[in-house]
Amino acid sequence: MFAPRAFRLGAFGAFLFFAVPGAAQRIESSVDLGVVSLRYADSLDASAATLTPDARIDWDRANAQVSGTFSQFFQGGWSAQAATSGSVFTPTRRSFLGELAGIAGGSAHEDGTRTAQAIANVRLHAMKPIWGVFAGAGGGGTWDGEAWRRLLLGELGGWIQNPAVTALVTVTPVSVDDSVKYVDGMVTLSRSFNRVELTALAGGRAGGQNPGVDSRTRSWASLSAIAWVRPRIALTASGGTYPVDPTQGFPGGRFLSASIRFATSQRRVNILPDLDSLAVVEPVSGSAPVNGFSASRDSSGSVLLRVSAPTARAVEISGDFNGWVPMKLELMGDGSWTGRLQLPPGNYEMNLRVDGGEWVVPPGLLALKDEFGGSVGLLVLK
Repeated sequence: MFAPRAFRLGAFGAFLFFAVPGAAQRIESSVDLGVVSLRYADSLDASAATLTPDARIDWDRANAQVSGTFSQFFQGGWSAQAATSGSVFTPTRRSFLGELAGIAGGSAHEDGTRTAQAIANVRLHAMKPIWGVFAGAGGGGTWDGEAWRRLLLGELGGWIQNPAVTALVTVTPVSVDDSVKYVDGMVTLSRSFNRVELTALAGGRAGGQNPGVDSRTRSWASLSAIAWVRPRIALTASGGTYPVDPTQGFPGGRFLSASIRFATSQRRVNILPDLDSLAVVEPVSGSAPVNGFSASRDSSGSVLLRVSAPTARAVEISGDFNGWVPMKLELMGDGSWTGRLQLPPGNYEMNLRVDGGEWVVPPGLLALKDEFGGSVGLLVLK
């Protein structure tokens, strides 16, 4: 039996095979306790209690994640899935960024069924403050419980974000042993409010599938929500359909799930391809000084944010106006860094960071304590 995950193991990842020196910058972990109801292969129904641990480590230019799900079915039997993944990034040069990524994982079931896969791939990202495109290719192996098969894949994608929503579009052609060839396309939308995060996705498939599993599932869609009732406690819910997995032989189906999450910190939803921010920069020893900050509205009604940091290598801002997603500012000829936002009059909370350092209150803004005990700046726009 197969319990669907909030994420799909596929083109975005491969085996964690790199070594990164130095201490980790940030460690996040969580455990979800919940229930899931499944209807798969258009005929079989199952319900289970689930336990889902997850841990993520971020370095200066790399990240790694380990996650899994154990399902105890109410009808009897159990199922377990696990995966480890990670990426290492090159420094950003002229808005271009390289990525070496990987994932390895598999599943085990009470009836003795086992599956596995290991994939490595490379990507090239071209990024701007509010949009980006990427392309990649990779390969590896997949085991459906009977034999290992070669897997090759490519990927094309793009994303765009504004204060209202972040959108990601991907196209992934896949070939398994030259006998199964298909192309998956998917659109993912994410919206973050103060304590609620929503993610919706829709996908479709063209081409052949594994003849040993249900071949009728050619489209899928789902909706998930996370509501933080405390800084480290959240309620989660999701539902929808998921596709056939031709690489490991899983049938497609439908699902509904709900859980309570216990986390070490409130982690924002990130649907971008393995990027925690719009640019990955190399921190220097000691961030460059920030000499000033200003926000002004021009004749078009947009708000121009300007940070004076002439010796900085990168400047980013985040706030409740964009779901706290880091936004890279552009370097101007006078040594200042600027970004433009469409914001109505009102009060907003925000922070900035320089050269990948700590998030700080912009100079000149009133410092407030947030719900997690940190400091944020109060930006008043008229």
